[in-house]
Order: sequence, then C-alpha cells, then structure tokens
Amino acid sequence: MIRAALQGAGLLSFAALMLAGQLLIKQGLKQTGPVSLDVGGLFSLVPRIVTTPILLAGCLIGFLTTLLWLMILSRLELSYASPILTAIYFVLLLVCSRLVLHESVSSGRWLGVLLTIVGITLISRNG
Repeated sequence: MIRAALQGAGLLSFAALMLAGQLLIKQGLKQTGPVSLDVGGLFSLVPRIVTTPILLAGCLIGFLTTLLWLMILSRLELSYASPILTAIYFVLLLVCSRLVLHESVSSGRWLGVLLTIVGITLISRNG
C-alpha cells in the first residue's frame, strides 16, 4: 500500500513537471510565433530557443523529464506507469489549460477525461 502511494506520488510529481515544461514551451511559442518544419524554419528554431528564456526553460525541463522517465521505466512496468501517468496528466492538463492559459474547456472534454480515467483505472489494476 505504501509502495503504491509512493509510486503514485512519484508519477504525480513527474506529470506536474512534464506539464510545467509544456506550459513554458507554449508560452514561449506565443512570444516567438509558429514553428515551421521546413529547413529554414528548423535552422531558425535553435536561436529562437536560446534567445527566449521561457522557451529554453521549457525545453530543458522536457529534457529532464525524459531522463526521469527512463528512471521510472527502469523501476516500474510500462503497462502500469504509462496509464497512470496519462490519467494524471490529462487532469492536470485540463486544469492548467483553463487556469493558466485561460482556454475554454468544455464539459465534453471533462467527461471524456473522466471516462478515460475510469478506463485507465480498470486496465492498470493488478490481476
């Protein structure tokens, strides 16, 4: 029971850090404008990242979360960690989209996330 609680707390912390990186990247891209996937756009992306502190911070957090994900997967089963992380992330994402980015979040999205969480809970149970 305690081990499961610690795992859940670790995944919650990881999801929050991952979301923080995504929010910083989104805010940074609002400052720098859209990214183009052509050759010129990709070459201009690195200087844009380096000269936009909020975008750079988001990318660094993204790199850090990748390293943490490697650590998590070395200790937990993917079929357990990924669904739990997804459920936590969906909820945090909707809350932050509404409160931080001031996006409208429809009741349909909330219902969809609720149904997803129910499904994830069912498939991630042991047994």
